[in-house]
Amino acid sequence: MLHDTQVYDLTIRLLKLETERDKQRKVGASQISDPCKYHLGQALLSTKGGESKYWLGGKIGTATHMLLEDSIAKADIKDFPELAGAVVEQKIVLGELEGYGIINSKPDLALIEAGHLIDWKTSTRAKMKKMQKVIDCLLTGEPVKDSGSLSTLTKYVAQVQLYARGLEDAGTPVDGCSLVFVNRDGTNEHDIWTYTFEYSRDYADAVWARLKTLWTYIQDGNDVELLERDADCFRCSMGI
Repeated sequence: MLHDTQVYDLTIRLLKLETERDKQRKVGASQISDPCKYHLGQALLSTKGGESKYWLGGKIGTATHMLLEDSIAKADIKDFPELAGAVVEQKIVLGELEGYGIINSKPDLALIEAGHLIDWKTSTRAKMKKMQKVIDCLLTGEPVKDSGSLSTLTKYVAQVQLYARGLEDAGTPVDGCSLVFVNRDGTNEHDIWTYTFEYSRDYADAVWARLKTLWTYIQDGNDVELLERDADCFRCSMGI
């Protein structure tokens, strides 16, 4: 018979086993879209890697993605016609930086026939409500008071726009994109929320141009520690 501490230790070690997502060493769309120049610079140099003490949320996110991928694989196309020609977690090229190399990423779900891209996000009810309020303000033209949630939304939108740009460059046209928020503390379908927007090549090109500018700054020998920290960056606020 095992003791509580042994069972606890076993569970932690299993949860912390490295996944394919954990093995990513170069930056991807989720890092490139980070509004914080300091942390993007650190990611490019990989000088501050390692495990975060806030690791469990990421593992739950990975588990949710795996569940959805499994469901898509099992789905009968007659019952889910939207999945016709769907591509799940397929590696695409975002671009190439001289001296850094080719940068790849894996969009969650590309609905090829519909020209639509979907990105799953795990969240919480409280965060989702804040995000919804930000969207409402943007649609009505009201001032956004929650700069933190706006920063997060901006990062997510930029991430998906980069995915769409990569797909377009590979010959797969994308018209629309959706963020799907699945609440970890939810109880039913009302705790899942979607935000859909049009793909913008100009927007995606601007995000990539920002990366190139930052990489040039680093290549020129400038100190990454002097890069601007985003006022709404969670990791900066936690001293990470």
